[in-house]
Amino acid sequence: MTIKILVVDDASFTRDLIKRTVRQQFPASVVEEAVNGRKAQQMLAKSQFDMILCDWEMPEMTGVELLKWCREQSHYKKENIPFIMITSRGDKSNVVEAVQSGVTDYLGKPFSSEQLVNKIFSAAKKHKMESKLVAEKPRNASNAAGQGGVAAASIDVLMNAGKSTRPVQATKFTHPAAATVTTKDVKIPTMVRFEEKQFRCMVIQLSKQDVTILIKSDDVVPQVLGQAVLDLELAGKVNRLNYYIQSVATTEKKHDSTFLTVVLGLIDQDAEKEAFISQLFDGF
Repeated sequence: MTIKILVVDDASFTRDLIKRTVRQQFPASVVEEAVNGRKAQQMLAKSQFDMILCDWEMPEMTGVELLKWCREQSHYKKENIPFIMITSRGDKSNVVEAVQSGVTDYLGKPFSSEQLVNKIFSAAKKHKMESKLVAEKPRNASNAAGQGGVAAASIDVLMNAGKSTRPVQATKFTHPAAATVTTKDVKIPTMVRFEEKQFRCMVIQLSKQDVTILIKSDDVVPQVLGQAVLDLELAGKVNRLNYYIQSVATTEKKHDSTFLTVVLGLIDQDAEKEAFISQLFDGF
């Protein structure tokens, strides 16, 4: 059983680099490409894909237009197919538009090969298809680079394709399966604040970069990209950590559900808080 991935980008250099990286790190995958959103739409209509990696700015049909079209199709709904937007548009309005259109995740340019691999594995795990993704052990990236593979190179050259005179350096990869230990299922009762209102919550998943919490909200729905302050305790010491809201979902199949699952991404970067989170994470 294999996973079928569609790479959509009007820049051939970008497509080639992404394709080769994916094929080297996930040999079980089948990777196809489209030169723009319109071509991708035709391919998606004719054949079923398991994941889409798509650029935002393209001629004929943009990435977000393709995303909206996909989410209107019964077999490409958000709950079924991961759609990762790859873009240099990192401002809040564009991120909000992508989130509202049903994007699974987004990756800003420039980015490294390791970041791309991690995003793909995370999306696959979210849709319970990681076993298809790592059906075979990834080949060693340094060996592939020695065989002339620019795929193992850092993709940070994407934004300066053809302009850089620096030699391509091989990127060291870890086995993608290691990503399974970066998030732990937990049960931590605590408090969270959104827009000055405080809620009791339960942290149900914890990593060093984000958390998933469960809240009961009768009148305030947290807004994506809004700020959240979360209390976390270790050895009697409470730390107030700053996060931004990545996603909000109901826990029941009805629009007026009062129980919400909220995913928070860490904002704090200082060493003390990072050490605190690491100790807390390692304790589970």
